[in-house]
Amino acid sequence: MFDDSVQSIFGLFLLGLLGSFGSIVSPVLPQYAEQLGASYMEIGLFFSAYSFTWAFLQLYTGYLSDKYGRKKFVMLGLFIYGLSLILVGFSQNFMQLIIFRVFQGVGLGIFGPAALGLVAQVRKKGKGFALYRTANGLGLMLGPMIGGIVGSINLSYPFFLGGLLSLLAIPPVLLIPKGESYGAGRENFLASLRGLILTEKVVLICLATFMVELAFASLDIIIPLFGSVQGFSPASIGIILSSYFIAFTIFQTPIGIISEKISRKALIVFCALTGAIPFILLYYFHDVVTMSLAMGILGVTLGTVFVQSSALIAGIAPEDKKSLYMAFLDSIIDYSFIIMPPISTYTFTYASTVPFILCACLMISAGIIFMKI
Repeated sequence: MFDDSVQSIFGLFLLGLLGSFGSIVSPVLPQYAEQLGASYMEIGLFFSAYSFTWAFLQLYTGYLSDKYGRKKFVMLGLFIYGLSLILVGFSQNFMQLIIFRVFQGVGLGIFGPAALGLVAQVRKKGKGFALYRTANGLGLMLGPMIGGIVGSINLSYPFFLGGLLSLLAIPPVLLIPKGESYGAGRENFLASLRGLILTEKVVLICLATFMVELAFASLDIIIPLFGSVQGFSPASIGIILSSYFIAFTIFQTPIGIISEKISRKALIVFCALTGAIPFILLYYFHDVVTMSLAMGILGVTLGTVFVQSSALIAGIAPEDKKSLYMAFLDSIIDYSFIIMPPISTYTFTYASTVPFILCACLMISAGIIFMKI
C-alpha cells in the first residue's frame, strides 16, 4: 500500500489515459482488415481472437504480477502492446494482421491486471479507482475521435500513433511507488484462485457488478438500433451515446472522493437502484434530449457501481493478491460483452423498448445483491 502523493496519482492518471489510447484504431480496424482481404466472418473472428487472448491470460498474469512485481508486468505488457500495435500498421496480409493483433492481446493481458493491482495499492481506493477509470474513459472517448481523423489520411497511421502513445505510457509507471512482490512462500495459482472463489463477499460483488455490466453492454447495440427505428441521424445517435462518457468523465473523480467519506456499500446500492430510473426514461421517452439525459444519468449511476465495486474488491483482496482479485473481477464482467448483445437483439425483436425494461430489472437485482454484502 502507498500514500496518495501527487506524483503517484499523476502517474496512475497518465497510465490510465495513455494506456487506453489503443482505442484510437477502433474506427479503422474493420476497414483495415477488409483492405487486407478479410471477409466479414474473418473480421469477426479476428476481433474475437484479440479479446479471448487477453481475457484468457489475465487471471494467470495477475497472479504472476503479484508474485514478481506489478510495475515490471505493466511495463513489459505496455511494451508488447505498443510494439504489436505498430507492427499491425505494417501488416502486408491478413495472417500477419492476426498474429500481431494476438500479440497485442498478450500485451493487454499482461499489463491490464498488473495496472489494476497498482491502483489497488492506493490507500484511498475509491479515489484511486475513480481517477484511473476516469482517465481510461477519457482515452476511450478521445481515441476513436483522433483515430477517425488520422485514419482519413492513411488507414495505417492510427496504429502507429496508438502504438507510440501506448509506449509513452511506460515512463509514468516510474512515478508510481514499487509496492511489494510476494515471491517467497506463495500459494500456487490454483490454490490462490480456489481461495478467491470461496470468498462469499467477492463472489457476490462480482455477480452484482456482472449484472450491472450486462446492462451497460446492451447500450452500444440497442441505442443505435433504437435510434434507427426512431429515424435519428447518426450524429444524434452519437450524441446520445457520448452523453454517458461525458458524464462519467466529469463526475466519477468527485464521486470517488466522496466515497472515502461515506459508506461505499451504501453509495453502490443507491446508484444500482436509482440506475434503473434512466432505463425507465428510455422506455417511455424517445426524443434525443431526454435520451441523452438518461444516458448522462447512467454515466453517473452505472459508472459509479462499476468504479466503486473495483474499490470494494481492492479493499477485500490481500496485499499479496491484489492483481489476481482485480483480474478475476474484470474477467467476470468482461463476459457481459459476449453474453448481452445477442440477448439484447433477441428481446429487441419483440419490441424495441423491451431491452430497456430488462436492463432496469438487472440494475434493481444488482442493488439487492449488493445489500447482502
